[in-house]
Amino acid sequence: MGRFRLSVVVPAYNNAPLLDLTLGGLARQTMPAADFEVIVNDDGSPVPLAPAVDKYADRLNVTCLRAERNRGRSAGRNAGAARAGADVVVFVDADTVAHPALLERHAAYHEARGGRPGVLLGERFDIDWAGAGALLRGEPPTPAMLDSYRGDPRDGHTAHPQHRRDFARAPWLLGFTHNASVDKATFDAVGGFDEAIVKWGLEDSELFYRVFHHHGGPPDLFARDPGAIAYHMPHYRPTGELLGTLDNIRYIARKHPRYDFEAMHSPATLGQVMGRVRLYSDAVDACRRAGLGRPGVLPAQVRAGLADRTLIAGYGVSRLPLGPGSHTFDQDAPIDETNWHRLGLMLRDFRTGQFTQFVHIDLWRCLMPDDLSLLVTKGLRKADRIVLVASHAAPDAASMLPVPFVDDLDYAARMLEARFDVVTSVHEESTVLTVR
Repeated sequence: MGRFRLSVVVPAYNNAPLLDLTLGGLARQTMPAADFEVIVNDDGSPVPLAPAVDKYADRLNVTCLRAERNRGRSAGRNAGAARAGADVVVFVDADTVAHPALLERHAAYHEARGGRPGVLLGERFDIDWAGAGALLRGEPPTPAMLDSYRGDPRDGHTAHPQHRRDFARAPWLLGFTHNASVDKATFDAVGGFDEAIVKWGLEDSELFYRVFHHHGGPPDLFARDPGAIAYHMPHYRPTGELLGTLDNIRYIARKHPRYDFEAMHSPATLGQVMGRVRLYSDAVDACRRAGLGRPGVLPAQVRAGLADRTLIAGYGVSRLPLGPGSHTFDQDAPIDETNWHRLGLMLRDFRTGQFTQFVHIDLWRCLMPDDLSLLVTKGLRKADRIVLVASHAAPDAASMLPVPFVDDLDYAARMLEARFDVVTSVHEESTVLTVR
């Protein structure tokens, strides 16, 4: 055990009045001040934040680190965590006010795990004017100030019981560091936040994505605690800052070219995206067990086209003799520059018209209807034609549940014919839908 039970890391840039509220909340914790430390990282604010921090030197074990130039929240959090003396790091943003019991909740969670790795995601109330006024007066917000319109934005996306169960399969999607803690050993093992992410948004989800996969995705690695409460203060947010999230999504998806992160490109709510991560993870395994997605079912006419620039998805497809400039989505081969573990929902990394054809063996049959439409729409921007191959030796849709599975190929063809030119050809081992 270190000197402290917790190290609280607060990244800050400008806006000393909000930082003052954050530190004030930490100074009112039920946990004794001797049990935790606070590390504020001033990310190159034009007016140094040290005076705002020094006000609390008599009430908190608080340190202010200052970067001479602005480097972004990832670098700021990493700098703070590097100075942490506790075995658990709590991340709280400088526009957030902690409920008095917040740190006790985080400490209790990690201490109950007996040293095992873990991540606790606390509750975040996005309060508005009345709640902010109460906190400015040093009063707790009333229940009327914390109704569903001012609650945690994640709650509305995960209200369905199934989505709450899906949390164990994709908890990183809800990994907001306004109020989150992780054991320092895990944080150090994954290398902390990615400092290449300097624009607003998703640097926390990307960290927790790596944490989840680093430990092999155990269902109890992450937890949410509605009693670990923090209040997110109203503040001005430029539109351009929000748009920066789109750039971050593209960067992270290229860094982790897997179907679980690719699911964020589905036209769905956050809760539904968690469900798709679960469904598509199960689908990849189910198709492998059923012997689907294998290039052995490709008819001669499709094989002949592989000499052209081909994007192809299936198991073992990276071993096929493909033409120059081809790319594979092969779940059975390691990820590298020319092979990713995607399904085809995100194709932005490829140029318009880059491929002659996009061949998809069986795995396309496991996409939800909206996502199949997405694959075809995006795929026809990158390839002249899409070749959807369906093995004849396949189970029926009911036996694959809860995984979605297309077993009525005529229905799928008619659905696509409403918008595209579709040619169906039946061969010995497979049926092929060619979409233009």
